[in-house]
Amino acid sequence: MTSTLLNQPPPQIGLDDTSNLLPAFLVRLSNESLDIKPNTEYDPLDISLPQNLIETGSDHDLSISLELSKSEAEPILLETWTSRCTVVAVDVSSIRIGETSAGTLCALRGAVVWRKSGEYGYTRCGPLIFHLTDATIHSIFQRLGFSSALSAPDIPLANRVLGRLRNALERWIQSSVCQSFKDSLILLDGSLTAGTPDNPVKPIESMLDTARRNQDMVLAISKSTKLRLMGNDITQLTEHINSACLIDVDSAVRRSFPSYPMQLLGRIFVAKLLQKGFSFRLDVDREIDRDTAIASIRRLMGSDIVSQGYPETLRLAHILSTFTANEVIGIQSFLHGRHGLRAEPSFNLRRSLFGPYGSSWEAS
Repeated sequence: MTSTLLNQPPPQIGLDDTSNLLPAFLVRLSNESLDIKPNTEYDPLDISLPQNLIETGSDHDLSISLELSKSEAEPILLETWTSRCTVVAVDVSSIRIGETSAGTLCALRGAVVWRKSGEYGYTRCGPLIFHLTDATIHSIFQRLGFSSALSAPDIPLANRVLGRLRNALERWIQSSVCQSFKDSLILLDGSLTAGTPDNPVKPIESMLDTARRNQDMVLAISKSTKLRLMGNDITQLTEHINSACLIDVDSAVRRSFPSYPMQLLGRIFVAKLLQKGFSFRLDVDREIDRDTAIASIRRLMGSDIVSQGYPETLRLAHILSTFTANEVIGIQSFLHGRHGLRAEPSFNLRRSLFGPYGSSWEAS
């Protein structure tokens, strides 16, 4: 089922404009989900435990073992391109704020960072807060145009719904950026693989089409991948190469990748952008020819700082979208003052029995 909300044309954004980054339909869903009776008690996020601040995300990669010929494993050495352009990065973060008697409180925030003429700028939006209960989850799925059936039953329901809300915000911001910037490199966090219920194909295809019309190049960088070669992460292919380089693994991935329902919308490389840096999976818009894709990666190296082999614009976008402990406290205070949600921690048997040694990360 296709969502008419997700297919709305994104607005153009100015370099100092934040209002258009938030889609009106998500703002309405947020307000409606918080329209609950006052004085509802909830169990706040325990901010004393750093691991609870790990944000929920989604990994759309399939776990695939590759076979790579010797010629395919040959590295493409990279030299920095002196021609510079604007680099724009997008990232969205989500976090669980706490539990209520009826459901879960979660928040989203997005950030856009750009580097132009050697200077950085940014804008961000949110947080958008959602109260995910049985009733609001049903409403959210209907409004977003998703089927009521949910995949991955082993994942908590609230996490699956939050993943879809996060994806809707992320695709909206990405499309707005592609609409607003021209002749730029657009950096995304993750891959250009789509085709799951959480990550439908059409919004990404539309975003890539907009980018091409504006002469933008879309590059997606994954900090982790499930693509394997002889049991090892494919990023290890560049481990012993003493130079910035690429390895084109696209053909090998496509030989092993199922044709349906997942779709590879990007040409896949293993990228090492700095001699002593880390290596990453890097996807470039599939509709761009191979030589132009490689040239765009070289241009990125000359247009942005790639400390540790990771673009600084994308690093800053992640930092600016991430929630800190103090911000979580502020959100909890807002929920209490505006919506009458009182922080009443529920009884924790493990904490009562073991005190500070009853850590949530230990084995049961």
